[in-house]
Amino acid sequence: MSSMSSGTTEPAPAAAAGQNVGTLPYAKAPPRTPLFSADAWAPLKVELFRSLYIATSIAQIGTWVREAGGPGLMKILTEGQHDQPTMVGKVLVYSNLPICLFSILAGALADVLDRRKLLLGTQIWMLLVSAILGLLTIGGHVSPFSLLAFTFLLGVGTAASGPALQALLPELVPRKDLPLAINLNSVALNVARALGPALLIIVIKAVPGRVGIGISFLLTAASFIWAIWILYSWKRPSQRAAVHGEEMWGAIRSGFLYNINSPANRAILIRVMAFIIPAVVMWSQVPIIAKQQLGYYNENAVETAYAMLFAFVGMGAVFGVLIMPGLHARFSIDPVVNVCTLFFACGLMLLSFVHHMWLAAFIMIFLGINWVIIPTNFNTATQKSVPLWVKGRAISFYLTVLFGSFAIGGAIWGRVTTHSHAGISTSLFVGGLSMAVLLVLAIWFPLTINEGLDLSAANVTGPDIYPGIDPNSGPAAGPIDVHIDYHVDPAKGGDFLKLMHDVGRQRRRNGAARWRLEPLPAGGQSALRYREVCQFHSSAELNRQPARMTRADVQLLGGIRPLLHGATEQPMRTAVVASPRKAAAFSGLAPQPLSIWLLSRLATSFERTIDEAEAAADRFAAMRRRERKGPGHVRISIEIPASDKIEALDHARRTNAFL
Repeated sequence: MSSMSSGTTEPAPAAAAGQNVGTLPYAKAPPRTPLFSADAWAPLKVELFRSLYIATSIAQIGTWVREAGGPGLMKILTEGQHDQPTMVGKVLVYSNLPICLFSILAGALADVLDRRKLLLGTQIWMLLVSAILGLLTIGGHVSPFSLLAFTFLLGVGTAASGPALQALLPELVPRKDLPLAINLNSVALNVARALGPALLIIVIKAVPGRVGIGISFLLTAASFIWAIWILYSWKRPSQRAAVHGEEMWGAIRSGFLYNINSPANRAILIRVMAFIIPAVVMWSQVPIIAKQQLGYYNENAVETAYAMLFAFVGMGAVFGVLIMPGLHARFSIDPVVNVCTLFFACGLMLLSFVHHMWLAAFIMIFLGINWVIIPTNFNTATQKSVPLWVKGRAISFYLTVLFGSFAIGGAIWGRVTTHSHAGISTSLFVGGLSMAVLLVLAIWFPLTINEGLDLSAANVTGPDIYPGIDPNSGPAAGPIDVHIDYHVDPAKGGDFLKLMHDVGRQRRRNGAARWRLEPLPAGGQSALRYREVCQFHSSAELNRQPARMTRADVQLLGGIRPLLHGATEQPMRTAVVASPRKAAAFSGLAPQPLSIWLLSRLATSFERTIDEAEAAADRFAAMRRRERKGPGHVRISIEIPASDKIEALDHARRTNAFL
């Protein structure tokens, strides 16, 4: 492919909430976009995106060959065992558990390391693991537990590549085409979901049994070759480090704080869990649906039936992607997701009563249409709800919850199917019913809380955020406090407290480890006096604040000054002082809801864990430096009996390897 480079972009801000174009003078309503629109393919006009898209699409097909083959192989390996549904469900658990465990780390790596190199390494990793699994399967050396181990290792590769690949989208396509690029990624995933199982059917028809599945795993390995070549050939400019040289552990901490303190992100993550956990009953139990629900008991017939069910879902997903541009032109994200979730719940409950393949095929296509629309809109909402500086980490949290829900759901529905009297029928009905009930969360957790906010970079300086100080002042090391004293107009005190509640959330979201607002004695003045205290882990973290500010943040802070006492000579006074960590306890303006309190405690525990890990790493590095700066090597002669020499040498090798 040709050498191409592009600047980093971010999504355009959404239109202001409540704006109605049709009510403006002489304004024309936007034309209605047809449901099946060619505009859905516009990002493919960009050569770089097109090349990478085709390569990763082939890798997705190979991945779904393995995704469809894994449960089938587990069914063969556990034939005749009572816990077969549980073991089949564990394949999905072990496939998605690494994404739940490591996506946060992968998101930080995607923001700190070069994303092209990170993707290249993960593709090579998955090629090697898939090839080894295929060879062992053909040779008959795979057990149920080794299959789960290899599935876990492949999930590690998926976890590492997901945030980096999605964080690259804004620099591959124009910002206006970003939602379409996300849709096209869904096209690739769901075409792969249809073609992968179809390819598996062809292979196992030609070579039945575990040998055929082993050959399909080798095809999975081969599918990564083109993606590796494209990524190797891409002459992408070196990726700049994260904001102000952010390091990995600091990037993880700041990403965690952002997601915990962002109402928009919290709402999206809650909605993801409420949908995915019930929906997983369909994915985790496809072989059991083919066997128990549809009545296929012959081994080859079951393999063909469950692969066909995967293919029908993929076919429906392709139709769903084609109608999404029209849906986005007509409706906002929330009503689309809510209606499709209700349809999906009804489809699951209806499937629990079906015992014929031809009727199940229609239902699976219907489920596939709604399946692709819902997670794609979750992804789009996440992309639009965060600024560019934390995009990779926000995506990693989204992927963590998404695939963590897959793992939790796979474990739940495997046990329900195993221990339920009616088996898979009960699981499908309960899954659909619980999804419909959980839809009530949409009332309190809409997906478009940040709609209308301008999240583009504000490009401000330190004094614009903390007036009257130089951000580089203060202690050079250790935690610091920023004190801002406000003289507030008494008539506007209520408005000030309400605004500062949002300001506190914004400070914590952008990296403040602690935040509180303290009332101060009036001191004979007519104005109300308050002190805002923001604690940062270091001066470097304070210095990163200007680069993290969005235009929406600047607009929020701009609302403070009109509420201050105008007669006061200095209505705002700021200072930077050293602060011991233990002295800064979290507090807010008002009693916090239990969920926010728990999240705050979790954030504090997470920060302390990272701090202890950093301190341990520093102590270890200091110890190693002292050892290297020692007086030199001292030769010590020890007489060792001949019979003990081999054991002593082996111990020495292990010790040196550890050190």
